Amino acid sequence: MLAPISKITRSSIGAYTRVRTLSAINDTDIGKFCSISRNVRIGLGRHPMHLLSTNSVFYSDQKNEIRSDWKRKIDFDEHVKTKIGNDVWIGEYVTIPGGITIGDGAVIGTNSIVTKDVPAYSIVAGCPARVVGKRFDDEIIELLNEIKWWSLKDSEISGNLEYFTTEVHVEKLKEFKLKL
Repeated sequence: MLAPISKITRSSIGAYTRVRTLSAINDTDIGKFCSISRNVRIGLGRHPMHLLSTNSVFYSDQKNEIRSDWKRKIDFDEHVKTKIGNDVWIGEYVTIPGGITIGDGAVIGTNSIVTKDVPAYSIVAGCPARVVGKRFDDEIIELLNEIKWWSLKDSEISGNLEYFTTEVHVEKLKEFKLKL
């Protein structure tokens, strides 16, 4: 679900993912069942740090109405793909530049600026964002990575809603895994 006044370009979004109002997403592949809050920026373009100037008037493939005669082809990719896993929750006012990978099940706290990859099921927050915890212990994370519940058919999810609406425990996850 894409809320009004949000913009998504050169990106893909998995089933049941929702993007709230005033978010901008570019050059990003987003998994299933993600919750992306309001005013989020993902997949921002980069600027070359190794050149005399970082200004796009010298290189950008974007329409440049300032000085198109200065534009030159350079060996630099302005738009690097960002990858958001499945079941990721991204809070309001988060910024994630291009080229970052967010692992499955991760949580990104409100007002965070993510500057490096985020491991699966990690909770990150801050500016720059840093790992402040995990959603689950390692045994549960291992089981979740094996189950990959977001890949189940809708009927399989519907038939197992009890596992989605009760607190996660190792024994319940093992039981769920056996049913699949």
